[in-house]
Amino acid sequence: MNLYDFQKRLNFEFSEFGIIKTERYLKEASVLNLVFPEISYKHMIVVALSYPKRILNSTKNEHYASMYTFGRDYHLVLKEKMAKVMQGFDYEYEFAVDNHPFDERLAAQLAGIGFFGKNQLIINPSYGSFIFLGIIFINLAMESEIINKIDDSCGDCRICIDSCPTNALLNPGYKREKCISDFNQTKKILSDTEIKANYCLFGCDICQLVCPKNVNIKTTTHDEFAFSGKEAIKVRDLFTFSEKQFRKKYENMAYLWKGKTILMRNSLTLLLRQKNSDYNDLIKQSIDKHPMPWYKNTAQNILSKLNKSKNPQPE
Repeated sequence: MNLYDFQKRLNFEFSEFGIIKTERYLKEASVLNLVFPEISYKHMIVVALSYPKRILNSTKNEHYASMYTFGRDYHLVLKEKMAKVMQGFDYEYEFAVDNHPFDERLAAQLAGIGFFGKNQLIINPSYGSFIFLGIIFINLAMESEIINKIDDSCGDCRICIDSCPTNALLNPGYKREKCISDFNQTKKILSDTEIKANYCLFGCDICQLVCPKNVNIKTTTHDEFAFSGKEAIKVRDLFTFSEKQFRKKYENMAYLWKGKTILMRNSLTLLLRQKNSDYNDLIKQSIDKHPMPWYKNTAQNILSKLNKSKNPQPE
């Protein structure tokens, strides 16, 4: 396969791509004090796949994760598309999607996929921040790089900073431990502040939804990210299904990677936000079934609050 046909495949499978020398990435990562392992591949093909902006609100009996989880698990989709691109290609290569030590956002910046926004996301001129990123490590028979030119930035805008309910975004910078998307994906005891702030079953979309760069963007919908029917998670399923039963019913969804119990814990915060005590008996049972402190402590705290809202004490 020649380089021209290879680029055609990349253009067909992905929304954007760029090819950079690994040496340049490693040099920039070293300046930024980023940790990275030794790697022998000379090139990094940075790919981006857009996903649609869709808002679904949780109801009394069904809860939703962040919109990036809608449709088929993007980890699977990107890897399958990478495999299609590489089919028949003779060189050795490796795929990287999310769970690896390389900074995809830095690689995407260097490849011209987009610029690094104040919301800590890569923002593309056509698709905004609604893109998934991946990297193909490979040795190509080329000396130059293929880089898109991005002449854009957040400028003086600070809408995402001012809109973040937990003040996780700084100017410049980021307090990771304060980010809703970080703490609701971490197996930890949630503080009252975190419980009150959480509004999503998994992840957070606020800094993307308020971003002016995400207005009037392309809305290409790849078939893989069409609604699967498993976007809405039934609260009863969370508290009555075994892990195996739950994974079978909701298979191939991106919100599954941390397991069912963390979704249960986050669901508790949504029930409290709704003042929904319909599931109190199931919550009580779950505390005995799931004794890990990060779940048990949070569940006991929220159950106590739900019981008080159900039976308010006279003043």
